[in-house]
Amino acid sequence: MRLSVEWIKEYAPVDAGAEAIAERLTMAGLEVEETEETELGTALNITVTPNRGDCLSVLGAARELAAFYNLPAPKLPEAIVTGIPAEKMPDVSIEDPDLCPRYAARLVRNLRLGESPAWMQARLIAAGMRPVSNIVDVTNYVMLETGQPLHAFDYERLSEGRIVVRRAKAGEILQTLDGEDRKLDPDMLVICDADIPVAVAGVMGGALSEINENTHTLLLESAHFHPLSVRRTARKLDMRTEASFRFERVVDPEGVVRAADRACQLISELKMGDVVAGVNDCYPVPAKARTLAVRPERVSMLLGFTITAEQIIDNLTRLGFGIENREPMVFTVPSWRPDIVREVDLAEEVGRVVGYEHIPERLPNGATVPGGDTLESRFALQTRQVLIAAGLQEIESHSLLAPSVFEDPREEGQRIPVRSALSADLSGLRRSLLPGLIETMDRNARRGQAPLAFFEVGHVFHNINCYNETTSLAVAISGPLQDPTWRKDTTTPSADFFSAKGLVERIANGLHVDGIRFEAGDDPRLHPGRSAKLILEDEVIGMVGELHPSLVGDLTMRERVVVLELKLTSLLQAAEGSKHYTPLTSYPSITRDIAPRLARDLPYGSIRAAVEKANISILEKLELTDIYTGSHIPEDQKSVTLSLTFRSTERTLTEEEVNEALDTIRKSLETACDARFIG
Repeated sequence: MRLSVEWIKEYAPVDAGAEAIAERLTMAGLEVEETEETELGTALNITVTPNRGDCLSVLGAARELAAFYNLPAPKLPEAIVTGIPAEKMPDVSIEDPDLCPRYAARLVRNLRLGESPAWMQARLIAAGMRPVSNIVDVTNYVMLETGQPLHAFDYERLSEGRIVVRRAKAGEILQTLDGEDRKLDPDMLVICDADIPVAVAGVMGGALSEINENTHTLLLESAHFHPLSVRRTARKLDMRTEASFRFERVVDPEGVVRAADRACQLISELKMGDVVAGVNDCYPVPAKARTLAVRPERVSMLLGFTITAEQIIDNLTRLGFGIENREPMVFTVPSWRPDIVREVDLAEEVGRVVGYEHIPERLPNGATVPGGDTLESRFALQTRQVLIAAGLQEIESHSLLAPSVFEDPREEGQRIPVRSALSADLSGLRRSLLPGLIETMDRNARRGQAPLAFFEVGHVFHNINCYNETTSLAVAISGPLQDPTWRKDTTTPSADFFSAKGLVERIANGLHVDGIRFEAGDDPRLHPGRSAKLILEDEVIGMVGELHPSLVGDLTMRERVVVLELKLTSLLQAAEGSKHYTPLTSYPSITRDIAPRLARDLPYGSIRAAVEKANISILEKLELTDIYTGSHIPEDQKSVTLSLTFRSTERTLTEEEVNEALDTIRKSLETACDARFIG
């Protein structure tokens, strides 16, 4: 929005130059992006936030300026228009008062079209608008002055001289003033005569009812339309006009008649036509005045300094708020401020008038913690609890990192860089938690800390056709799994692939996730023979293994470094919401061992899958107890000892039932794994 300083100062006669006015309005929340020189002097290019439609006018800007300079509130010149007697006023009916709460119509007869006066054209040009004709210029002038869009119809071209405000009918077509045929639908509000649409409400008029040199009588429209209705219609029709821009941001419903009277006053004074006395103001449900209570102590707390009740009253009344009651303090909200709905909004208004630059600076205090009410955040908390119970320590690393060798080079998608990064170390968003985790581990190792067992739950970022943010879990362990003791005859095991694999199983159990499979992996960051990829429902959700020796060589740790990384979002989707209780049984179990000979490179996962495929209902537990390679076994084979526990919850099992189950399992292993049983 562009307005001349000269026009604003006509309503708010402040003793200040254009630069000072621009700075004051900016500090008040009406950002002045630039100033321009026009034939009327300096014009301000003002950006108004969507919630401040009341400031899209000279009067609105002047009202703000007058409040900050403690001047009387600006008002429009009193519009005294007697006019010629009305033979017949236009008939106005509103069929959708929810979308059009108020519609006012005035008539002007004996219209005399021509050019508007030079002073009016100069103000329009300074505001970035093109003069068209005296009537159009008056409607634009009043819109800029008051913020209320107006429209002029050729009254004699309206069927039966009627105005009907309704939703469009499916298939209706309206040719708008720009010459385009617009296809309407029932979601759009239109202005009609007795038969057909003549304007798109709040957006643009129709060509059929446009005033021209043959127009004798015009109907002047001033209305209040629902902002969402105008916004949706303008977007659907791809039409953005000065009127729709204002209606979308809410105009003052109480200013409807006032703006129509102001336009008629100018038409009468400038002898553009004979104004007909009276106005048809259709206002089915007048808006009620809104009131809000405010507590001085609350305002002081929100602003950060003490402010008295009298100061609050002074500041708010400058902005047009009425004092309804002093104890407790209650204010009447002006009709042009629909954005004021809470006590905190009043506190903000007080702060604006005082001036944000006068609010004392102070560092914030109090704890800042991430939210924990979402399903994802509760699941992340549960994950942390499982890992802390396992003896790991949580860290938080920076989400901005330099490219790292600990990121998967095969990963799909591009790294997301940061524009104007403060340093190379903070040049992009992380795609993995491992770089920050291993850097933390190495820094601790350089300071003599051991053993090391860290984890992190955090967001990672990818650019795969679009920006994507997901939650991930990473773990890094190095060194002994327990502290040394006084007993010299015992050895303390160190972290290896199997301890990390067991941690994955513990995580899955703690989060109630079933079905994670381990398959041989090919992650170049990991040791080729001591790593696996994690599969859940045919989706690769992570990896586990020992870091590749070439990467460990650059670190301080001299022992194996075991890592795992999981997509926590995928675990959440597969997790069961609650634990299931299975009662203990009083019937005894029977344990049998089998030792099939299998291919030496056959993974245990395939063996377990073959046993499960046998679908033995009485099989309670399967355990791998031994793997033998050596004498009496061919080099390409191994002997695997499996311990099978059978139990029924209903009865004591018989020897025949167990033997039958064992035979079924042996056949499944022979079929699926080419197993051989000796003896």
